Amino acid sequence: MIKYISLFSGIGAFEKALDNIGVKYELVNYCEVDKYASKAYSLIHNVPESMNLGDITKVDETKLPTEIDLMTYGFPCQDISSAGLQKGLRNEDGSKTRSGLFFDAIRIMKHCKPRIAIAENVKNLTSKRMSGVFDTVLSELEDAGYNNYWQVLNAADYGMPQGRERVFIISIRKDIDDRSFHFPPVIPLTKCMGDYLDDNVPSSFLLSEKQLSKIEVSNFQQEKRRIQDRGGICMTLLARDYKDPKCVQIADLHYYNMDMPNRIYSPEGISPTLKTVSGGGGEVKVLKNKLYRKLTPKEYFRLMGFSDSDYQILVDNGISKSQLYKMAGNSIVVTVLENLFKQIYKPVTQSIASLKQQSLDILNNI
Repeated sequence: MIKYISLFSGIGAFEKALDNIGVKYELVNYCEVDKYASKAYSLIHNVPESMNLGDITKVDETKLPTEIDLMTYGFPCQDISSAGLQKGLRNEDGSKTRSGLFFDAIRIMKHCKPRIAIAENVKNLTSKRMSGVFDTVLSELEDAGYNNYWQVLNAADYGMPQGRERVFIISIRKDIDDRSFHFPPVIPLTKCMGDYLDDNVPSSFLLSEKQLSKIEVSNFQQEKRRIQDRGGICMTLLARDYKDPKCVQIADLHYYNMDMPNRIYSPEGISPTLKTVSGGGGEVKVLKNKLYRKLTPKEYFRLMGFSDSDYQILVDNGISKSQLYKMAGNSIVVTVLENLFKQIYKPVTQSIASLKQQSLDILNNI
């Protein structure tokens, strides 16, 4: 069993991946400053919130153990992302930016000396504009005693139909690194976005006439990135989507009855009256025999690799819809992490697969 400390934990995508591939771990602590994400982490992973270290800048690393096998840290991307001001790790006055909390992760890393540490951040960290920042990240890790391997991975290359590119840095302590680590090979994508969507959702998720008119007027040019093809790959899900979730075209063979959302109507008949959507925003409009709707928080969770039971336990405990969108958008795609961990913990995962196959062989011979 590996000893594990989780920083910038969010809702625990790394932990979910370890669980899914059968790698046993002892959680030393998790560290998440957002109270809603902390509650969600506690609920999904069935651990007390007292294990949360809270604000990473206030963590006394000397009180943490040094015999750590794994540390993960998806440090904040606000000052690295192309959507932000791209200040980097420090402000002009030398103070740390939000992304500069990376230095707190290094501080903890130097004390705990994990055998392996994994960082995740936006692809823009590897861009030409951020080259100085990325050089600082890698040099800090090397000075801490680690060999570092990095690569931009797309979730769509690892079993999840979401075009989400993120950079992963695998740091292996120099005294144990045998230079055998390789990033996982790309695997064929066998599912499309539609496989993760519900056929019928509450009418409140349908786009209003006002919302659709913007798309019609702009001929889809301004908002086409928000409209998803069920049969394709979902665009990157973001934390800020809670204000304006990604949308999907509903198949033109279906019409929704606003009074009875679960009833399906054929376009060969007469469409029912489309009434005002609950929650405001004007009447629902049919555009070219098609309806459009927002993705639901549950679908966001699915497209990040979390289960419906993970989602449901949060709903049952009062986590709001906007917080659910934020949590999903801030997380890491679990299937990508599963493939990464299979490369790191090959003997463990291979033995599990072997045991499963032996069990099947025994059952087949009974």
